Amino acid sequence: MRLLSNATPRCWRLVSRIVRQGLRHLLLVLAWLALWRLSALMEYAPHASLWFPPAGLSFAALIVLGWRALPSLLVSCLLATFWVDQLYVMHQSTQELLTAGLAFGLAHCSAYGLGAWALRSALHRQAEITTPTLVPLFLVTACLSALAATLTGILSLEMTGLLDWTELDSIWLPWWIGDMAGVIVLAPLFLAVLSWRYVAISAWLGGLDFQLPRRPSATFIGKLLLCLLLLSGVTLVDAKTHDPDVAFAVFFLIIPLMWIVYTESAFRSALSLALFALTTALWVAELSLVEQSMTYQFAICVIATSGYFGFAVPALAARNRQLSELAARDPLTGVFTRRAFFDKAEQMHAEARRSGRPLALLVLDMDHFKRINDDHGHDVGDQTLMLLCHAVMGRLAPHQLFGRFGGDEFLLLVNSDLDTARETSARLKHHIAGLRVPGTQHPLSATIGIAELRADDTLTLAFRRADLALLQAKRSRHRQADIPPTAANG
Repeated sequence: MRLLSNATPRCWRLVSRIVRQGLRHLLLVLAWLALWRLSALMEYAPHASLWFPPAGLSFAALIVLGWRALPSLLVSCLLATFWVDQLYVMHQSTQELLTAGLAFGLAHCSAYGLGAWALRSALHRQAEITTPTLVPLFLVTACLSALAATLTGILSLEMTGLLDWTELDSIWLPWWIGDMAGVIVLAPLFLAVLSWRYVAISAWLGGLDFQLPRRPSATFIGKLLLCLLLLSGVTLVDAKTHDPDVAFAVFFLIIPLMWIVYTESAFRSALSLALFALTTALWVAELSLVEQSMTYQFAICVIATSGYFGFAVPALAARNRQLSELAARDPLTGVFTRRAFFDKAEQMHAEARRSGRPLALLVLDMDHFKRINDDHGHDVGDQTLMLLCHAVMGRLAPHQLFGRFGGDEFLLLVNSDLDTARETSARLKHHIAGLRVPGTQHPLSATIGIAELRADDTLTLAFRRADLALLQAKRSRHRQADIPPTAANG
């Protein structure tokens, strides 16, 4: 009975897992067929539509799921082949359609499967995956995979009698561009959606964050509607004038789309490119712009490619900010380095001269730091420095600057006159006196030298005066420590 009771939950878990996997495969099949039907509605020639959205879903699914996506994609290709027979009233036998569907499915899945495997392998070999690395690899792999899918797809249809060799010259280029447009435009969007469910793939998305943005969407919707309105205007004028040159105006729409890419999140940018491509395809089909279809196809590919390269700009800017921040911060304490402190202090001094505000420079030196290192080790010494900096930074007012000059010596620039700076110094020393060396009960103390920064002064001169005041304060305290208590008391 106990064995039976233990086996029952395992059976339920197995059944539940099988049901979930089945639903995922069913959802993939339904999504693929819906996208295939969408492309069929926008065909401008047999076997050639302006773009082929299922290619983007196949590529994304094979990247995320690997060969586990193969059964769903093969079933989708088989069902689509039967659907083609109904659309074109070809009256092929079931055996012929099964053979053609299986051949097309294998050609389609092998081309995009090998492309997905090549992309993942190339990314795994990278020491660090960044957007500038990811985007070119993705675009090259997408173009070559689409070309392979086109050639193998044409071969499979010709071998099964669904396509004649005489149609090859007129079909291979629009087929390739249509597949390529579907992959380039939609695969990133599908990867974005799949990354919400399969978090593991986020590690090799090159730093792109496809999470839903928290910023208000009204501005984004306005930009997107403006872009789609301009696109609609171009296609309507093209249909009215029948001038081939008008269609080339669509390339100028890269400007508003790049505006979206540079100012909105990665997900919104990918969504915008997909909606732009969809609107283009719908207008070309609705207005029968067959003669300019190749122009619009290339425009979709070029604009989407530029958009994805545009992803690298915010990523590089964020990377540069991160590197600048790392260079400006002391790696141990997290406060500004000496160079960063003086750079920012120069800016504060220039602003203070213009506004007539006073500035004061404080040089802070921890007392007995060498003894702490000698008695307790450098690890405790480092912890003590971090404790001191954390305490001081917690007491800083806005627009006050704190940095490490070197060793146990720190710099503080405050917006105040000399008297107020002395009060700040007294408060800091009192606060530091309440700290203890980590792991001990030994109190901390610090000596502070102060110098006012006058309008005609320089930071170097002010630092020398503050450092001299620090040395004098240390010598004065040492002399007092050497005087016998009776003498000290008079």
